[in-house]
Amino acid sequence: MLRRVGSLPLLLLLVVFAGCSRCGKEAAGPADSPRGVSRYLPRTAQAAVVIDDLGTLGEKLARFQNLKVASFVAQLQNFPSAERYVSAVMRQVGVDLRSRKALEDAGIDPKRGAGAAFFGGMQAVSVIGVKDADKLKTTLATFARTRLGASEEKDTKVDTGRLVTFNRPGSTTPMVGMLFLKHDLVLLGGGASVARLTELAALPEEQSLAKEPVLEASLKRLSGDRDFHVWLPGGSGLLPAGTVQGITFTGHIEERAVTLRADAPWPDTQTSLAALEPKGGEALAGWLPQDSFFVARFRGDPAQLDGVWPYLAGSQVTRAVQEAGFNVKTEVLDNLKPGMVLSLSLSPTVNLSSGMPDLDLRRTNPFRFVNLVALAEVKDVAKGQATLDKVPGFAGGFGAKVEPTDMSGQKAYLTSYRAGEGAHFALSKDGKLVLAGPRARLESTLASLAQPAGTGPVSEDLKTVGKDAALVVLLDLRRLADAVKALPSAAWGIGGFAIKATTVRWLDATDDLRAVTLALSRKDKALQAEISLRLTPAPAGTTTTTPATP
Repeated sequence: MLRRVGSLPLLLLLVVFAGCSRCGKEAAGPADSPRGVSRYLPRTAQAAVVIDDLGTLGEKLARFQNLKVASFVAQLQNFPSAERYVSAVMRQVGVDLRSRKALEDAGIDPKRGAGAAFFGGMQAVSVIGVKDADKLKTTLATFARTRLGASEEKDTKVDTGRLVTFNRPGSTTPMVGMLFLKHDLVLLGGGASVARLTELAALPEEQSLAKEPVLEASLKRLSGDRDFHVWLPGGSGLLPAGTVQGITFTGHIEERAVTLRADAPWPDTQTSLAALEPKGGEALAGWLPQDSFFVARFRGDPAQLDGVWPYLAGSQVTRAVQEAGFNVKTEVLDNLKPGMVLSLSLSPTVNLSSGMPDLDLRRTNPFRFVNLVALAEVKDVAKGQATLDKVPGFAGGFGAKVEPTDMSGQKAYLTSYRAGEGAHFALSKDGKLVLAGPRARLESTLASLAQPAGTGPVSEDLKTVGKDAALVVLLDLRRLADAVKALPSAAWGIGGFAIKATTVRWLDATDDLRAVTLALSRKDKALQAEISLRLTPAPAGTTTTTPATP
């Protein structure tokens, strides 16, 4: 199967992996080369990536072969295990990137790290450390000959070093090239990128990534360990002019988590960042349903969200609210305390027989699939109740009907629209605002508010996520999988028993994916985000069988 893989993607894999080794802490080099590989990466590239230690990263990535989900994916490609699949890819590349010794045997110095610059159009140039120039040249020559058919070698002395290129017979255009620099570094490119090597070798330092002030400031703000970092400059390429000066990402791989952090200098006024200053607690989370697989917590000041709510509500709701003369900031946001929470749980009556739902709310009622509960606390109960009484008057403007009703002595508002039930809401006597759907979920939530708060749905191993962040989002993959497994066979329609059995086997094959978490915060004058994939590795020796299609 791997023989069908094109040579260009394999070449890019070699170039990119080699070029991702130096984005964070630069390996110690000679005294006259203090900035390492970043010295040869241009600030004008569409993106740049640096890995701290190529050997360490390769060894960490090798651990993922032991995940059940990795074996599951490999078996879908007709390989008995993830290890066999990755080994086949490494044979095609010509270097086992998982092994520090294999990298050194190929002539690469993994401790010096590496960097890569991306220019669009499948063009990329890498700079890596050299342990043995002759071995590295032999490694690339073998790859060029066996994978690209480039058997003709040309070795030229240029002003900036020694340029080695590999051409196909009869062609004057290099398929791959390497330019050996001083300080035991080499620039590596394929195809059209070869022409950039001499240009980058002569790059003035002030035009290089080593002198990028926005990147440097972001790396200082991004605390914690990292294995690599990625730089996206603003004003061109992926970040057009008028957005941000640049975004810096750092990545860290651990046995039980893969974490990506981002930092971007805030382009707007600092006042607009005030919403990300955590102020509230998490007491309301104790009243969320225990079966929630998705939980979001916002600890910032809701009064600072005046410029955000139109994006969350959508254009139709925003227009209806504005036409009704309803001031969301004074009527709602200014009256809410910090510490809002929201959760989703799988509907016990979900019907999966029609496949994946249409995500357009105008055509699909989300409460056929999930139950919603959102909780907030108001500062002034009387004002809050007066605000709710106004909603039925303008709800028709966005295609909904809201009717007040009595629910066990509690005034509530029931919402409906063309696709069925909407999100219902009510305000308790002690000032807790509830938004829930369907109606049964509203009733159960109002009843729970009469009792002391519980422990909440967030598992112990996830409670420390984003403890200093204003916004935290948790997707508990294990709880979601358990909820799907608990559904009756009828939820899958005709033939549901067989379909459910297959689904359960698929979920079992991916049960080492624990959760996805997101935290959003501010630090100094920058916006920061952290997203993490939490893992629960299976015991060594565990095997996974690909589920058959019924």
